[in-house]
Amino acid sequence: MYACYNFLLLLIVLLLLHSIRRSSYTSFLRFRVLSYCGGFAAIFLALAIGGLDGNLAIHGLAWHGTLFLFASAFLMYRQKADGKPRRRLPSLVLAFGCVYFGLAANTLLFEPTALVVREMTFTTPKITKPMTIVFASDFQTDHPGRYERWTLQKIKEQNADLIILGGDYTQGNSADESRQAMKKWNRLFHEVDLQAPLGMYALKGTNVHDWGWWKEKFTDTTIIPLEESISKSIGEIRVTLLSSRDSWVRRTIPDEERDDRFRIIAGHHPLYAMAPQEAELLLAGHTHGGQVQIPFLGLPIITMSDPLPKSWATGVTPMVNGALLIVSHGTGLDRSSRVPKVRFHCRPDFWVIRLVPE
Repeated sequence: MYACYNFLLLLIVLLLLHSIRRSSYTSFLRFRVLSYCGGFAAIFLALAIGGLDGNLAIHGLAWHGTLFLFASAFLMYRQKADGKPRRRLPSLVLAFGCVYFGLAANTLLFEPTALVVREMTFTTPKITKPMTIVFASDFQTDHPGRYERWTLQKIKEQNADLIILGGDYTQGNSADESRQAMKKWNRLFHEVDLQAPLGMYALKGTNVHDWGWWKEKFTDTTIIPLEESISKSIGEIRVTLLSSRDSWVRRTIPDEERDDRFRIIAGHHPLYAMAPQEAELLLAGHTHGGQVQIPFLGLPIITMSDPLPKSWATGVTPMVNGALLIVSHGTGLDRSSRVPKVRFHCRPDFWVIRLVPE
């Protein structure tokens, strides 16, 4: 499928380049019509053939489109009108090709693994000594390897007192592929040897991603996987860790044993934050920050988390009761067949929260 798709796109590019080469190039209109028809033909072919695999379609358009723009600019430089070489239009095409290539390389190659460690300091009179908490979510990979090992190493370097993993660790195309990925995760956890004196807890993510045996990746490690919601005192704080089901429900999460401690609620999905919560800090993942955000505005185009407001699907959001909601972009990517593995203006991240006594 992949080879056939690339062959057809390459054939379209070569036919377009051949037409440009044979053209006398005496009319800008002729080139414009030719380019527009070629561009629409390529897009139509990408959607028609790659419709079952969005990643295949976006890669094809990125690299074959770059080839077409650079090659057409070269051919246009060699052509002449009235015996004189043309320079302005070929230069514009070349400049556009450079921008197009830069965006493709950033979106497909650089940004998906350009991990950011985001930090936030929270001052509170409810504790007497500093505490560091790491929240990392949505690792979502089908083949854990060098990038995932580096991510775990970055988490370890924070010397956190408490580590919370927010779910969605694997996303294979089959149960067997996901199970193999889980075995690789288990080896990575043993090799990196994460440590946190106040404990490490792993929340369950979306069922279709982590499957029924998701706990296997934490076998013989000190990370505690949680299926059901629990509330417990950890050091000087009170932590509520939600099941995947409870994080998807808009309702207040009670805790009768809170004792006026600093309270943190962590869940895979941020939808629970739409209900008033008796906590100072709310943590969630799932949205990936939208993976593609509008530059300068920082708003995701699609979050697949309706009815969650788009502005809540990324970064820090103040709640009406004074709490703060932090939603991680995740460290990985959605790997379903219809969602391209891209990031634009939305780098992967995990959060380091430093609690400081007032």
